[in-house]
Amino acid sequence: MAVWFITGCSTGIGRATAEAAAAAGHRVVATARRPDTLAALVDRFPDTVLALPLEVRDDAAVAAAVEAAIARFGRVDVLVNNAGIGYFSTIEESTSADAHEVMDANFWGAAAVTTALLPHLRAQRSGHIFTVSSIAGVRGSAGLGYYCASKFAVSGFMEALAAEVAHLGIRVTLLEPGPIRSQWIPSGAKNEDVLPDYAPVMEPFWERIHALPGRQPGSPAAVAEAMLRLADEAEPPLHLICGAHAVTQTRAKLARMGAEVDRWEGLSLGIDRED
Repeated sequence: MAVWFITGCSTGIGRATAEAAAAAGHRVVATARRPDTLAALVDRFPDTVLALPLEVRDDAAVAAAVEAAIARFGRVDVLVNNAGIGYFSTIEESTSADAHEVMDANFWGAAAVTTALLPHLRAQRSGHIFTVSSIAGVRGSAGLGYYCASKFAVSGFMEALAAEVAHLGIRVTLLEPGPIRSQWIPSGAKNEDVLPDYAPVMEPFWERIHALPGRQPGSPAAVAEAMLRLADEAEPPLHLICGAHAVTQTRAKLARMGAEVDRWEGLSLGIDRED
């Protein structure tokens, strides 16, 4: 059985993955900013679940959690970067503090945990790194500019990492879901008082956001089951698009990009020339 190290396990995808991995007989390092939220999980699996406090934006906390995981189980086989927050605002009306917070949590946090575990995975010549990105890391969306930036950043980071570590036996998979029944919407700062010029775009955006909680089609448990399946695959995907909305949006993005490449190919190819 494998050892799973999972961030953001208090609710949503992280909690569902910790429960599913433990139920399947794996050993689980379940982390959360408030480890008391993991008490029921530890009570259910006292011998195989280690609950640890972890704020992924704190490098010392990351190092301590990794050290504790190795001390308890001797190794880590699967990392799930799940911790993150939302942020809802137009780009012009975003605050610097809020923008830095979402980047720190969604990008720098995942990067810190990943790099802290890489020496162990590299030494054992095996491992699987799952990172929960988003359809917002595939295509930009009005009202989510800095959130999209954080997810595009972590997706690019993980694509580059996959190219660096494949020959070392380390696999990398990005999960890119659409709406999932999670705490994503409540977790993030919101700026609903928009300038009149942005109202035509943002009023429909807020209507969608306010209507989503409890109605998201995506199941955290299904995402967890997908990770358990892919962890056993010899050649897992680099990108797993999760849910019908995400699939539709991804196909639309690919179609738009293909059409743009075709339309402007002559101009693009003309860049390569000797002046």
